Amino acid sequence: MTTRAGGNRPFLSVVIPVYRGEKVISSTIEAIERHASERQWEIEIILATSEGGDRTLELGREAVARYDNVHLLDTTAQFGKGGAVKAGMMAARGDVCAFIDADNAAPFEQIEKGLPLLGRYDIVIGSRYVPGGDPGRRRLSRTVVSRAGNLAIKLVLGLPYADTRAPLKIFRGEVAKRLFAASRLRGFGFDSEVLFLAKRFGYSVAELPVSWQPFEESTVNVRVEVFRSVAELIQVRWNWLRGRYGD
Repeated sequence: MTTRAGGNRPFLSVVIPVYRGEKVISSTIEAIERHASERQWEIEIILATSEGGDRTLELGREAVARYDNVHLLDTTAQFGKGGAVKAGMMAARGDVCAFIDADNAAPFEQIEKGLPLLGRYDIVIGSRYVPGGDPGRRRLSRTVVSRAGNLAIKLVLGLPYADTRAPLKIFRGEVAKRLFAASRLRGFGFDSEVLFLAKRFGYSVAELPVSWQPFEESTVNVRVEVFRSVAELIQVRWNWLRGRYGD
């Protein structure tokens, strides 16, 4: 796969949803820029930011001033991780589009193993639970929620993947546009929704083993997350039955 695009289009667009990310976003941008420079990739970085009362927006503006390929996108109106990633993907110009988390929990350089797979697949998703993957260290409650969530996704949405929510996913540019244009969820369940749509639209998906270690353990309420995740899965099914995805 070529790493250069014609005209002013970048080869790769990297979307990063950022909310209260002042502790991590600068180092993540630097890691991406360093790896892309070493590989001579033509890339753009889209920071899909939502106002959180910290220095995230200020640091984003500093990155824009420092790097001419970094773009700041205010997604406060689309509040939620799903809304932020959708806005970023719709603004992306790359032949290939990817998204990662602001803390670089699934380190960006792992994308290099996934890019060649786009010669045979439309989408490559990072997976912590296939052979060669590493889910990292986390509290038992978080592990239980993650594994139970994957089981629910298989049962409700019929998705065969071992891991739908690892924060490293790569799309052919035109595929990303179609899927995210159709997506509706603004919360954390957007990954599952997009993969559900990919299956329904006939796109091929490969799972890529990745290692994962977040900057710090999430403080999300486990019980709340469980109920919200189940509700999102049901909503995806309902949206499909109601013909709300357009295809």
